[in-house]
Amino acid sequence: MIAMLRLSTWLWLALVAAAGSATYLVKYQVTQLDERLARVNRAIDADRAETRGLEAEWSLLNQPARLDQLRRKYLSTLTPLTGANYGGLDQVPFRRGEEPTKPSEQPAPAGGQAAPPAVPGPAIALPGGPALVSAKPGASR
Repeated sequence: MIAMLRLSTWLWLALVAAAGSATYLVKYQVTQLDERLARVNRAIDADRAETRGLEAEWSLLNQPARLDQLRRKYLSTLTPLTGANYGGLDQVPFRRGEEPTKPSEQPAPAGGQAAPPAVPGPAIALPGGPALVSAKPGASR
């Protein structure tokens, strides 16, 4: 009987130790999850605060009176585009060694009728001037 008592005592002691270890591990995991949840909630609160700020800025920028003032300031000088606003093919800079095709060398359009000759428009100044280098590898202006 004494040997049986000792064996049962050891079994209960092992069972209590296993339960304590399991409880400790579960508590540790729950603590980590709580910390993660708190970080996510803080991030959500920060995002919501940023969203409120952006919504306030959006409503300020989209006030009809402000938009009307900007329209009068910036859009009053705009005029509809006309044919004079566009350049011709003769104003396009070609690479060195390439020659533009002359109207007489261009193939006739389908239908057999020749296209009317292009009227040269005003010269267009290119941005960057003549020293501008092409962004295309191996190409030059």
